[in-house]
Amino acid sequence: MSTTVVVSPGLMPLGLRAGRPRRWLSLLAAVVLPAAAMGTYLYGYADDQYVTEFRFSVRHQAPLRMEAAASSALGGPLSGAGSAMAVINDSQIVIQYLKSRQIIDDIAATGIDLEAIYGSRGRDIVAHLRQGAPAEERLRYWRRMVDPFFDMSTGIVSVEVRAFRPEDARLVAARTLALAEKLVNDISDRSHRDVLAYARQEAADSGDKLKAAQAALSAYRNKHAVLFPEMQATESTTVGGLVEQSLIEARTAFSTQLAQGVARDSMQMRILANRIAAMEAALNGVNGRLAQSDGDASLASVMSEYGILKVSEEIAARVYERALMSLQDARNAASEQGVYLTAFVRPALPQHSMYPVRWRVMLETVLVGFVGWCLLQLIYHGIRDHLD
Repeated sequence: MSTTVVVSPGLMPLGLRAGRPRRWLSLLAAVVLPAAAMGTYLYGYADDQYVTEFRFSVRHQAPLRMEAAASSALGGPLSGAGSAMAVINDSQIVIQYLKSRQIIDDIAATGIDLEAIYGSRGRDIVAHLRQGAPAEERLRYWRRMVDPFFDMSTGIVSVEVRAFRPEDARLVAARTLALAEKLVNDISDRSHRDVLAYARQEAADSGDKLKAAQAALSAYRNKHAVLFPEMQATESTTVGGLVEQSLIEARTAFSTQLAQGVARDSMQMRILANRIAAMEAALNGVNGRLAQSDGDASLASVMSEYGILKVSEEIAARVYERALMSLQDARNAASEQGVYLTAFVRPALPQHSMYPVRWRVMLETVLVGFVGWCLLQLIYHGIRDHLD
C-alpha cells in the first residue's frame, strides 16, 4: 500500500522559498535599473548632437616640362606608383593633423572658443567637455567629436564633425577644412622653397666654378703669351711647310749649279749657300717651337695643358647652363600649386540630430545587462552545485 506525503508550503526548504525572489531582485538590479537610469539620462538630460561632414582629396600637380614628360614616358608604372604613394602620404599627414592637439590650438588661434561650443551647459555633463579640462582631456574629447577617415581605395578623406547646435557643427567643420587646406598649402610652399633654395645654391656654386675655370685659362694664356694655341700651331705648321719647300728648292738649285760647273766660292753660290743656311735656321726655329726646345715650354706642351683647361671650362659652362635651367624650372614650379586640397563636399548646416540614437542605446543597455545577468546566474548556480 503506497503512502502519499504532502508537504506544506510552510515546510519547504528555506533556500527554495528565497531563491526565486532573489533571482528577480538580481534581474531587476542587472537589467531594469540600468535601463531605467540610461533611459532617464537619454530622454531627460542628454543633449542632441548634430553632425555635418566634408570630404576632400589631396592632389599633386605635375609640372609639364620636357624632362618630366620624358621621365614619365620612360618610368611609366614607377612614376604612377610614386605619385600614388605621395598622395597617400600627404593624406595621412592631414589625417594625423586632424587628430592632433595642434589643430585644437590652431582653431583657438582663429578666435573660436571650443570650450564655449562643447562645454557643459548644465544638465548633460556626460556628453559635454568639462570646464577647465587639461589639454590631454580636450584632445581625447576632440577625437570623439571629430572623426576623420581615409579611404585607401579612392584616396578620399571623409571627416565627420559633431556639435550640440547645427551652427556650431558647421562652424567647426568649416574652420577645420580651412586649416587642412592651409596645411596642404604650407607643405607645397615649403617644398617649393626648399627646391628653389637648392637650385639657387647650385647655380651660384656652378657659376663660381665657371669663373674659376675661366680665370685659370686666362692666366695660362698670359703666362705663355698665347691666345689660341691651336691657331698658332696651325700657322707655325704652315710656315714650316713653306720654309721647307723653299729650302728644298734652294738645295736643288745649289746642286744644279755645282753640276753645271759653277765654282763653289763664286758670288752666286755663296748667296745661295747663305740662303740655304738661313732657311735651315728658320726651319729649326719653327720645329723647335712646335716640339721640345731648351728653356721655354714647347707649343705642343702648351697645347696639351691648354686643352685640359679648355675642357674644364667647357664642362663648367655646361654645368652652369644646366643649373640655370634647373633654377628656372624651380621658379616656374614655385609659381604653381604643386600640392592642393580639393574639397568636393563642403560642410552644410544639419537639420536633424543624429546622436544619441536613444532607442539603440537603450536596446544595447538591456541586452548587455541581460547577458551579464545570465552569466552571473550560470556562475552562481555552478558554484552552488559544486558546493552541494
